[in-house]
Amino acid sequence: MDSTTEQTIDERPPWHSFLASPALVALLGALIAGGAGVLQLRMLRFGALAPSQTPVFWAWFLGLGIGLALAGAILGALAGRRKVVSFVLAAVFPIALFWLLLPGNVRERPHVLLLVTDTTRSDHLSVYGYEKKTTPFLDSYADRSVVFTNSVSQGTHTIVSTPSIVASCYPSEHGITGYADVLSNRFTLISEYLHEYGYNTYGYATNPHLSPRNGYGQGFDKYEHDPGWAYTPAEKVNDRFFAWLSEQDEDPFFGFLFYIDPHNPYTPPPAFQTLFDPEWKGDPISDWKHEWGEPEPAKLKNMVAQYDGAICYWDSELRKMFERLEALGVMENTMFLYTSDHGEEFYEHGYWGHNKLPYESSVGVPFIVSFPPPIDFPPLPRVHGTVEEVVSNVDVVPTLLEYLRIEPDETARGRSAVPLVFGGEQGPERIAYGEEILKRYGPYDIRSVRTKTHKYIKVFQYENIANPPDLFFDLVEDPMEQRNLTTERAEEAGLHEQILDLRIAEVSGLGSVEVDTVAMDEAQLERLKALGYLGD
Repeated sequence: MDSTTEQTIDERPPWHSFLASPALVALLGALIAGGAGVLQLRMLRFGALAPSQTPVFWAWFLGLGIGLALAGAILGALAGRRKVVSFVLAAVFPIALFWLLLPGNVRERPHVLLLVTDTTRSDHLSVYGYEKKTTPFLDSYADRSVVFTNSVSQGTHTIVSTPSIVASCYPSEHGITGYADVLSNRFTLISEYLHEYGYNTYGYATNPHLSPRNGYGQGFDKYEHDPGWAYTPAEKVNDRFFAWLSEQDEDPFFGFLFYIDPHNPYTPPPAFQTLFDPEWKGDPISDWKHEWGEPEPAKLKNMVAQYDGAICYWDSELRKMFERLEALGVMENTMFLYTSDHGEEFYEHGYWGHNKLPYESSVGVPFIVSFPPPIDFPPLPRVHGTVEEVVSNVDVVPTLLEYLRIEPDETARGRSAVPLVFGGEQGPERIAYGEEILKRYGPYDIRSVRTKTHKYIKVFQYENIANPPDLFFDLVEDPMEQRNLTTERAEEAGLHEQILDLRIAEVSGLGSVEVDTVAMDEAQLERLKALGYLGD
């Protein structure tokens, strides 16, 4: 090589002199990433991004876009020795990668688990602040779920409120007032929505009121029911669900599991019977017995302890269920919803059990939802936190359907809670409307409205009591609802009564269905007796 050639090589400009302006390249990468991010959000098959997830999403997209643009610019400068090549590759790199990434980055619709525990008042769950550690697993799962702190059921009995959970209808609409009544096929159950959208659907109900003969098997590929068992433990329910799941293909699944826990007679496994009352030496409560007057303190303490133990037992089985789902590799894309059909009174208002007035102890129920992110990258934490707005059983189906981007039909009455979590149009103040309409158990005809701060109860019929009084409570000053303010704060009570009257008129205008009845077989009748619904 002669000296002239060596001099020419030595005098060639360094590669970075061919590099396009880094600031301009970064801007180009950011613009491409922004467009890709917008396109990614439009490609989602379900869900949305919560405010807490949005910064992570955009930081990842912008960082990736800018990084790829700078890498392309550097490669172009090294290989092409021309600024135009550097600039072109700064655009090509992020565009190509996003083109390849975006379609496969959106998740298919998630699996769904709708879990309902019978007779579960939210103020006895430690995840809701209860002083006893009744839900240690749900407590640990709070950083992956949304807890709705003002959630109520539509009534205080399984047959009243369960149709609200599974079909988003009001009790006066579905018309079920006794154990032999059948849920009409006029209403679209959540199982029917999901079955139509390609889900494999499974249901298991342990309450005798929820048999297939009572109309609850609609839309399920398989619906199991144990009419002959007085108590079906959560372990068995979960085992049956996993047995069904092992036979399914890769289509998304929907599981509706209705646990009898912690319904009376409060019979958790022995370790949980003494968990919250270690001094108790007697046998567990074995039958349904309404006592006249409050029982002696030791017995009441044991009743509550065994109820709490039944909740803790279910929570321990929930932990095992989630571990099994993790082992199967499906938990990451599973949406989890948990609620109850009603609560339970422990003499806060002079009686034990449910089926009566809609005090918070009877209608204050958990509603917890874990929303899986709709994309794989960036890895987003599940949205978590608490929501204080009022929600109720009729909102379960609309919440699930909106997150899955499925349009509800005209029979769904509730309001989705998705905007409360992910933002969007909030609409008017959320007020829960309840109806306790029972003939076989009662009879009762009780209507109520509940806001974040107040509750008004109008009693049209309460057993055979003549002219039962209306009730008005300030839930902030009197959360245990011991002081009826209908007279003391008459003007305020009157305003809430007007709200209730408007809701009654609105729901009455929806009409009601003609309810069919079905004969109960001997096993169902025996189980109803075992759970205290029927006399001997």
